[in-house]
Amino acid sequence: MNQDLYRKHQNAIFPIDLIEMFTDIIESDAVSRKVFIHIGRTLKSQKDSVDRIHGVTVNDIVSNVQVERKERVTKGKSFIYKPVTTNIDRKAAERIVDKLLDMSLLYYEEVKPYKFLFMTSRGWQITEAIVKRNKYKKGVEISNG
Repeated sequence: MNQDLYRKHQNAIFPIDLIEMFTDIIESDAVSRKVFIHIGRTLKSQKDSVDRIHGVTVNDIVSNVQVERKERVTKGKSFIYKPVTTNIDRKAAERIVDKLLDMSLLYYEEVKPYKFLFMTSRGWQITEAIVKRNKYKKGVEISNG
């Protein structure tokens, strides 16, 4: 969602059933969840530390989000795939950001050659739901464990 569209629908919020649905969508993909949470944490820390929020770029996401993926390792004449923790691939980060923009959870300000990403009020709603869900899961695990 670009800045003009964001301003037009800035005050729109999701009802509870849509919050649950979008939370389920993001939580179903671990990499999307990591990217979304990273954007939220970065924006929150920028808000707490500086007067002006600078936003998040795809480069920030690529350099700071670690994912586990399989890497090809040669073993004799054949090869195997071994799980390795590395930074997220740029293409994957761009796809996830595009998905979040289409879901209206993020908007961007274009300052050539960068797109600075910001969270919409709907994005903050989903972030809160994810955090609450994780606190609840941890509470259930501690009480059962």
